[in-house]
Amino acid sequence: MAAIDARGDDVVLRLEDNERSLMLTVFTDLAALLAEDEDAEGRPDSENWEARLGLVDRPRPEDPALLRLFPDVDPLDEERSAEFRRLTEFDLAQAKAHNVRIIVAGLRRGAAITLSRDEVLAWMKGLNDLRLVLAVRLGIDTEEAQEDKYAHRGDLDESEELTLTLYDFLTWIQDRLTMTLLSEMQGDDDE
Repeated sequence: MAAIDARGDDVVLRLEDNERSLMLTVFTDLAALLAEDEDAEGRPDSENWEARLGLVDRPRPEDPALLRLFPDVDPLDEERSAEFRRLTEFDLAQAKAHNVRIIVAGLRRGAAITLSRDEVLAWMKGLNDLRLVLAVRLGIDTEEAQEDKYAHRGDLDESEELTLTLYDFLTWIQDRLTMTLLSEMQGDDDE
């Protein structure tokens, strides 16, 4: 079973091999979901200065999970949302992909993963993004929908049950990382 402990300024996350393998798989899948589209000239966004400067229109995501990660700024105003997406989505996508790369690199280090404070923050953000994707896939979009999903857990098919279990596991890790970081920050205040 996973364990999280503070060690000085670092946080150590210990995972069983099967937990680490599963997390590598789902974060690799998240990286693929976030993967850059290539423009008409075959260049990824990161090499396209027009995209970097917000000069390129960015289509509204069709995948509901991507739309959850890159939501409309104003669901009632398509024009405003498109403008906001054009100006912000490149940087937001780059930041999300960066967090996922930090997580995958950490998972590849082995069963005991030592994380700096900045890495913990990246993990917390990446875990949140993955949990949002899983919530969309499970149909959890409100607190009531979540309560209903748990109340009828016995009626879920195997795939949904496994996804919900993964959602719970990721929630636990995110919570433990948050609590560890908060207790560390409170310790800094005492000095």
